[in-house]
Amino acid sequence: MVRGSRERRLAIGLGVPALLAVAAWLVGQQIKSPAQVASETAAPKASPITVPVTRRRLSNEVIVRGTVRYGAPQGVVLASSTLKQNSTSGAGTSDIVTSTPRRGSRFGEGTVMMSVSGRPVFAVRGAQPSHRDIGPGAKGPDVRQLEAALTRMGFFPGPIDGRYDGQTASAVAAWYERSGYTPFGATDAQIEQLGTARAAAAQARDAFLQSRVTIQTVAHAATPADIAQARIDAQTARDAVTTTALDLKTARIKARAARDLASSASGGTVAVLNAQRDNAAAAAEVAGKRAALSKASDMLAEARRNLADAPPDATPSERATLEAAVRQAMDDVTVAQADLNAAVAAANATNASGRSDVTKALSDRRQARYEAELAQADVSRTLRALPAARRQAVLAARRLQVLLTPGDTSLQRALSRSSAQEANRTASEVARLASKIGISVPANELLFFPTLPLRVDSVRARRGDSVSGQVMTVSNSRLAIDSDLAINDAKLVRRGDPVKIEEPDLGVTASGTVTQVADRPGTHMVSPDRVYLEVTPKTAPAQLLGTSVKLTIAVKSTQQAVLTVPVTALSIGSDGNSRVQVQRSNGRTEYVAVVPGLAANGLVEVRPAHGKLTPGDLVIVGTGGSGLSSTPPPAGAGTSGPGVGAGTTGPGGTTGTTAPPGGGSSGGSPSGRGP
Repeated sequence: MVRGSRERRLAIGLGVPALLAVAAWLVGQQIKSPAQVASETAAPKASPITVPVTRRRLSNEVIVRGTVRYGAPQGVVLASSTLKQNSTSGAGTSDIVTSTPRRGSRFGEGTVMMSVSGRPVFAVRGAQPSHRDIGPGAKGPDVRQLEAALTRMGFFPGPIDGRYDGQTASAVAAWYERSGYTPFGATDAQIEQLGTARAAAAQARDAFLQSRVTIQTVAHAATPADIAQARIDAQTARDAVTTTALDLKTARIKARAARDLASSASGGTVAVLNAQRDNAAAAAEVAGKRAALSKASDMLAEARRNLADAPPDATPSERATLEAAVRQAMDDVTVAQADLNAAVAAANATNASGRSDVTKALSDRRQARYEAELAQADVSRTLRALPAARRQAVLAARRLQVLLTPGDTSLQRALSRSSAQEANRTASEVARLASKIGISVPANELLFFPTLPLRVDSVRARRGDSVSGQVMTVSNSRLAIDSDLAINDAKLVRRGDPVKIEEPDLGVTASGTVTQVADRPGTHMVSPDRVYLEVTPKTAPAQLLGTSVKLTIAVKSTQQAVLTVPVTALSIGSDGNSRVQVQRSNGRTEYVAVVPGLAANGLVEVRPAHGKLTPGDLVIVGTGGSGLSSTPPPAGAGTSGPGVGAGTTGPGGTTGTTAPPGGGSSGGSPSGRGP
């Protein structure tokens, strides 16, 4: 036990110094000299921060929001028609709205937008508004517009020369008739004659065109199918001649019967005589009944006098006889009055029946004469159609003959000349009839619009109203965008500037152009400190209508990709010129003189003045590794805060703009800074 106690004491004696030595070493490690502390806390050696040179397109932008609507709204006012005011039917009357369009409805060229006093109001494309009646002899740009519109709609107004002639009138008549209306200034008979002449002219024109086609193919052998078709056409033409001849014979028979019926119609003479006779008999009957009533009244008066004059001593039987006579006389008066009433009623009925018979007889005579005129018109029409049918048969026969003798075009050319003469003759006849009729277009039946189709935004006129002022408001089918600018931004935006249109919720991105910038603030119902802006999309879906879209307007652009560096890479050398510091691949740095251009979104366009600068070269924008290091701005950041003008005017640059709340431009050339 003594031996173990000594060993423990020896171990403790040796361990305590060891522990003290370790503790002393640890404390020594925590104690540093001032020089050592300064050395350890010194800043590391500064290293440059570089950004590669890039090639891209730069642009300064103004960003605002706008509301999409339909474009080019305008009020519609009907012109006054002197032609209608001077006409017999229109004198002393006012134009009354008889039908109106619905809000939101659309109208193309040649369609009826509304009606006034039962007459149509057409929509037609043209830059000059309707300001006068257009009729025979009229000349001018409005006539040219009308002729161009008729041509687009498939009618044939002749040359588009701005002269309203017979061909123009014929085309106008066809247009009105196809729309279900009667042309202004023509009777039914004139319209029928013109329609017959137009049909003959169309047939002759088709024959001429067919002859020209045949000339092109006659040099080649005709196929069996062509010959078979030509035989069928020839037989059809011959059948048409036979049918027309039969129609003429039938029309003449009907016309003769109608004339006989019209001549045999008494025109009311017999009915008048019969009515006079019946009225005289009825009047005699009434007179007889009046006489009978008068006689019965006299008998009643006499019976009453006899009763009143009876002596006081008259027996009861005598008085009873007198009273019975009074009663009998009263009954006779009642019966006579009833007979008179019946006779008067019968006389009134006879008189009314006589008048009805006379009216019916007159109507029958008018109807007979009208049917006679129609029958004669059928005869005239058939007479005109028969020669055309015969000519068509001749042409078909000649065409068949030509097809049977391929290679010889002399006959076909003669046939074509004959067809051309017939086409010219029928066209001249149409023009002559149209000019004679005097078909016109009243000023209040035409509405010229620069673009079509149109959309009706609002309707002010109602059915039954007199036409005055604006009757409706319309807009074209293209979309437009209303917006406004800050006054400073408005100085930068110009008409024709490109615009990017965005609607993120619908996923729509489109392009457009600035079409209007107001010349002063506060117009078009914008606030007094804003300037109205209109943008027209090039293509935009209709679903954007009524939405609020983002408009990005490029007010200044490089137009193409250019060399760009961060604004912080520019500095001003001792000679006053701009420069950038480039770090080469071998680690060396050098200054390259540059000419700065447009600055936008934290970048600036540069063009090397001396030295080499290419995309991918590293330019120094600051240094890192010290507490005073500078760092490049993030991509897309400007040199100024939101809503603050960016930069001052530098060499080759422009002054930055002021950004409106929520967006705006922040660009310009950078200010100089030292190396």
